[in-house]
Amino acid sequence: MNFKRSAFLTYVAALAVTVAVLVAGQLLWQKYAVARPLDAGLQGIPGVAAASWEEGKNGDLTINVTLGSVDNLAKTYGQIGATAKTILGRPPARINLADSRTPELEALYYGIHLYIQEAIFTGNFAAMAERVDAKARAAGADAGVYVDAANVYVQLAREGAALYAVIPREVK
Repeated sequence: MNFKRSAFLTYVAALAVTVAVLVAGQLLWQKYAVARPLDAGLQGIPGVAAASWEEGKNGDLTINVTLGSVDNLAKTYGQIGATAKTILGRPPARINLADSRTPELEALYYGIHLYIQEAIFTGNFAAMAERVDAKARAAGADAGVYVDAANVYVQLAREGAALYAVIPREVK
């Protein structure tokens, strides 16, 4: 009977050591094969001031990026998604952008948001871009509007502050 109990305790101890080694291996893999390359890749994108990421309970990846001065928001946003997909093997579920917006830029954005939504629905992006540019100039700001198959990208800048917005082109 002592032998059976001793063998059982040996198996339990071996199982505990195996689980501990596997967990430690997973943590090291996460740190050296995923976290560091992803952080380095995101920091290497022009205009990215800071970046972090988190994985949700269901495996969805969210990337949080603080942008500095960006020349082309669509290009930068695409590079962020492509870098994450290359390193992780899957695209992120969400990319959250943080910027240096001011209340004036937010008011301007809400003033042009109707033009953006109208263009998404009608497809008249050229008129939207003209209207956004005119409204931004009237407010003393610079505007950039970019459109691709999935999103409309709006960047507004004034007196060293910037607002970056990515609006999905989904029409429900």
